[in-house]
Amino acid sequence: MNIAIVGATGLVGRQIINLCEEFLPKDASYTLFASSKSAGKKLEVNGNEYEVRELNENNIESYDISLFSAGGERSKSYAEIFTSKGSYVIDNSSAFRMEKEVPLVVFGINENTISKETKLISNPNCTTMGLVMALKPLHDKYNLLNIVPVAYQAVSGSGSEAVNSLEKEEHLGEKLNSNYDEGFYQRPIARNVIPLAGSLTENGYSDEEMKFVNESRKILNIPELTVEPSNARVGVKTGHGIFCSATFEKEVEVKEASTLIDSFNGVQYWEDVLPTPLDAEGKKDVLVGRMRKGLSDNRILNFWVVSDNLLKGAALNAVQIASYVVEND
Repeated sequence: MNIAIVGATGLVGRQIINLCEEFLPKDASYTLFASSKSAGKKLEVNGNEYEVRELNENNIESYDISLFSAGGERSKSYAEIFTSKGSYVIDNSSAFRMEKEVPLVVFGINENTISKETKLISNPNCTTMGLVMALKPLHDKYNLLNIVPVAYQAVSGSGSEAVNSLEKEEHLGEKLNSNYDEGFYQRPIARNVIPLAGSLTENGYSDEEMKFVNESRKILNIPELTVEPSNARVGVKTGHGIFCSATFEKEVEVKEASTLIDSFNGVQYWEDVLPTPLDAEGKKDVLVGRMRKGLSDNRILNFWVVSDNLLKGAALNAVQIASYVVEND
């Protein structure tokens, strides 16, 4: 089996390598791609050393599975070349998520939308991913109508430059103030919360917020789902947190709902300990806590979700999809 990893040297790419060692056949052969500045680096997969190649049209061969985590523009430029050579492409970018013929897959929820004819598969946004894992068992029981998610997104979701910027600002200590303008974001991020994640769109919502809207509807197959999102960027390295208020068609019970979530593969409900980004970092499972019934309506559940945005939010889901393809192709 021949596997390509595009964006192998990035934050998500390195996690993909680790997870391929765990989930995919040990005798697989790998081709690692990255930008020109990373070409020539050597990385190990399953004890074998591979030299990173620069991604260009001239060095793309035939692969069984290709895992993309190199941004939307590279996906748009190269994904079709890989699929034309027979490879399944599992893409972490937003490039193809809303294309009707491209399945948007969260393993554990809708991997059955993948068929043998499906060569291009999209991985959802890292924030949406954690939320829908908590919502799926609740929707199956109570029939979801509306969600109001408020997300607190960690800087690693923006890549290694953002992480480096956070660390630099943290080292400034008390010298850091609101006038600091040398960071990755438009405002200082260390010891701070920026009330915007992503880029603003014409309707005043950010592209990150609109991903909540569009991707939740597609993944859960609820085209009429009402979503009122708000996303902020917080001075946390890894772990996206979300407070969600969800309204259902049927009346809900907190004990039953928490049991449904805790029984769902890939999700844990924490009753006695408050789950935080530090708890979620390095964990494959999505963590849920602080569940309460709505004060104004017995059909409302309010709860907290947190997950490692580099794992289930990106690399883990992609590799789980790859493993599913291997087993079912």
